[in-house]
Amino acid sequence: MHRLGRIAALVVSILVVTACAGSAATPVGPLVTVQLRGGECFAPPCGMTVILDRDGRVHGAAKPPNDLGTVPSDRLLDLVTLVATTDYASIRSHPFTGQCPTAYDGQEIVYEFGAPSGIERIATCEVDVDFGQPLLVAVSAALGPFIPLPTT
Repeated sequence: MHRLGRIAALVVSILVVTACAGSAATPVGPLVTVQLRGGECFAPPCGMTVILDRDGRVHGAAKPPNDLGTVPSDRLLDLVTLVATTDYASIRSHPFTGQCPTAYDGQEIVYEFGAPSGIERIATCEVDVDFGQPLLVAVSAALGPFIPLPTT
């Protein structure tokens, strides 16, 4: 009977670890958040934040009503795949060494991706961003109608 108890405890432990691992791999929250910061503008605040939810809905972070539209399903599927498979460390391995554009009335772009490993942040004043990266091309294609983003 003692052996049966140890086997039961082992099975329960395996189930708990499996359940925890499964929930950690399922991202929650927005798929992509893009924030434009800084810049010269006539009426503050300068910049904007646009959020793409996992169901394709796009909304601004400003006070409601803030629904902006919906990303077409084909573009959303491409983006979901890229957010899950992109090598973020590789993108961040190229540090930005110039002067941040916000120092001279330009804008910084901050991307946050809801990846399986957690939030992955790419900021143009921290990383020398290659806007030709497939992930960023897909973000521009999906969110371009809602927020001005570089295309290459």
